[in-house]
Amino acid sequence: MKLLIVFACLLSLADWTKADGIYHENWIDRNKNGEMDPYENPELPIDERVADLLDRMTMDEKTAQMGTIYGHKRVLRTTHPTADWKNRVWKDGIANIDEHCNGVREVMDMTGHREHADLLNLIQRWFIEETRLGIPVDFTNEGIRGLCHTRASNFPSQLGIGATWDRDLVRHIGEITGKEAKALGYSNIYSPILDVVRDPRWGRTIECYGESPFLVGELGTQQTLGLQSQGVGSTVKHFAAYSTPHGGRDGRARTDPQIPFRDMQEILLHPFQKVFALAHPKGAMSSYNTYDGIPVTGSRYFLTELLRGDYGFKGYVVSDSGAVSRLHEQHEVAVDFEDAIAQAVNAGMNVRTTFKRAEDFILPLRKVVKDGRISEDTINSRVGDVLRVKFELGLFDKPFVDPDAAPSIVHCKAHEEMTLRAAREAMVLLKNEDVLPVDPKTCGTIFVTGPAADDVIPMISRYGPGTSDVITPLAGIKAFLGEQASVIYSQGVDYYDATFPGSGILPQPPNEEEQAKLDKAIEAAKSADIIIAVMGDNDDTVGESRSRTDLNLPGHQDLLVQEMVKTGKPVIVVLMIGRAASINWIDRNADGILVSWHGGEKVGQAVAETIFGANNPGGKLPITFPKTVGQIPLAVPHRNGAWAKQEARHDPNGWGTTRVLGPLYYFGYGLSYTSFEYENLKISPQELDADGEIHVTCDVTNTGDYDGDAVVQLYVKDVVASVAPFEQLLRGFERVSIKAGETKEVSFKLLPKRDFRMLNRDNQWVVEPGQFDIMVSDCSGVEGVKLKGSVTIK
Repeated sequence: MKLLIVFACLLSLADWTKADGIYHENWIDRNKNGEMDPYENPELPIDERVADLLDRMTMDEKTAQMGTIYGHKRVLRTTHPTADWKNRVWKDGIANIDEHCNGVREVMDMTGHREHADLLNLIQRWFIEETRLGIPVDFTNEGIRGLCHTRASNFPSQLGIGATWDRDLVRHIGEITGKEAKALGYSNIYSPILDVVRDPRWGRTIECYGESPFLVGELGTQQTLGLQSQGVGSTVKHFAAYSTPHGGRDGRARTDPQIPFRDMQEILLHPFQKVFALAHPKGAMSSYNTYDGIPVTGSRYFLTELLRGDYGFKGYVVSDSGAVSRLHEQHEVAVDFEDAIAQAVNAGMNVRTTFKRAEDFILPLRKVVKDGRISEDTINSRVGDVLRVKFELGLFDKPFVDPDAAPSIVHCKAHEEMTLRAAREAMVLLKNEDVLPVDPKTCGTIFVTGPAADDVIPMISRYGPGTSDVITPLAGIKAFLGEQASVIYSQGVDYYDATFPGSGILPQPPNEEEQAKLDKAIEAAKSADIIIAVMGDNDDTVGESRSRTDLNLPGHQDLLVQEMVKTGKPVIVVLMIGRAASINWIDRNADGILVSWHGGEKVGQAVAETIFGANNPGGKLPITFPKTVGQIPLAVPHRNGAWAKQEARHDPNGWGTTRVLGPLYYFGYGLSYTSFEYENLKISPQELDADGEIHVTCDVTNTGDYDGDAVVQLYVKDVVASVAPFEQLLRGFERVSIKAGETKEVSFKLLPKRDFRMLNRDNQWVVEPGQFDIMVSDCSGVEGVKLKGSVTIK
């Protein structure tokens, strides 16, 4: 039946597929007039081509370049162009087609790699040949943990990638995602997410690199550079102030960010400013939250003054889904949808993207323009940005891809190997009471339990590959051990219990069905020599619109670990989590704790290799683990004294021993099977002006018996400032592989105007003179500091 439908579509399009006469060796006669017009001339500057094309466009054609066709089955009902397309609003063109036939929600029509590239070529031909000016379409798609397409290379969650602290790896991930996207016909990818997590209760914590603006900015830069090196655009998100919703709440409650203006600038916007300056992404997605009561998508300050003025952004802004309509429906700053359109476009939005028909935006947009609420100059500016990106991406000159090449590119062996490297590097060792690594030759019987032990679903992301061959921890352990040891399995508990989420505030004992499953695991554990409990989150407990009111493992997961510990056998807990977890009992009682995150298609192999010593864990936490939600906010960087104690009797305002102090695990924390010593700190020069540069070096020696990776972290602190300074600002890191007994020199370069700058009391970016402490550490916090020195800015 599918083949018949496709055949019928092709027959109906036979007339326009014969338009080969417009294709010339070096140019395309897009307006079919037999002449090479300026916008068709690949030798002319892009700005000249944009200006020429704008002069030729009607208002209907311009407004069509501000809308999105959302992909097959989500909105668009057909896979191929049909005769009816000539009656739709995109007969005048369109800005982009989003997520078309990418396999989301198991809609598998035309997702084969060769057939998909053929399909997007066919659609591109329709826009070239069947619209008056032949303006190409930008094919957009998601791609934060690998390309959002069936059987693309499947990487760990972005939080897991943050735990690698590896710029080179992230650059490779970006290149692979971009290469696979290009092969399939996509031209613009919504990645990376540059949001900085400040409250891990927030569901989308799993989709972020971490809580440090510096870490997020560094990794986001590499992802953007990697994507765009393959000839596709990177559209970063979510701009801006998106990741600090009130109380960590999600869904329709995601508004009213709780962060001061100065911290917003220095923390939340730092990654965006860096990525725009260093990587020049082609796109930005405007978020649908407010800041200080003003919706970002209706804010000229955010979308024009800050984004284009201060940050120099030259691409085009797409709205996050629903961001325009929320101006009216949720935030109530617009009287109706037309008013919302006027506010968004006048603020700086270029393209409305959401799960609605293109006509639902483009037709009222035309009315708003006709009514004079948006000027033609503004429309020309917004459309010019879209056209410029299409020219820069080569869509006017080389709009087609080679379908025959796609199968050998998407998820090729080299890309698959990189997914394994990522899963290995993301592993973080939190605790080891001489139980890890386990010797596979003498381990005896291994009992594997826990809800995440044999579950592939959490590795399949809405914003990554829709289907994938995932190796679960249970499968990985069995494959690694082979005939060396016996492996038995019982799930024990589900991710959450029957009364979740209410059980987070009113715990309940297991019901009859839950107890029976738990009892089965308890019985199986009796015959084991070592227990591996794989705990964590699934799509019901973390992700978009999955905020939490507590950070404990949901359901009866703690109870399962408690029962395992009662056996007296060594217990290793593997955490397949998407946010920080308050695992206080596990921390105190388990023998070993590993964090695998949602580690992508090779997570199980990486878990097994790490447990049995073939992989030495070198990852570091990209996020602070509080002991309880009552400590939130608890994230770095933080202002002086924000984590201070209160029991100092000599301080008349500081007495009291009423609260739990300090995190469970610090940001940047992670153990190894080996040990490292830090020596020979050199800082040069030790006095300079703000225009100079500072060189910092130190020696790191692997003093243990295993080869391993050290993540050397560089923090700075302004000792005295006009505004209370941050206690520790991450300003450098290097992941370094060091063989047992080997010493390596690690170097950093600090630029005061980049790394010491701050907003002063007048909200001006300055470098204030004075002393700055420089700390080389293996994690944040005072106890993590290994070497310390200082410089003075004159």
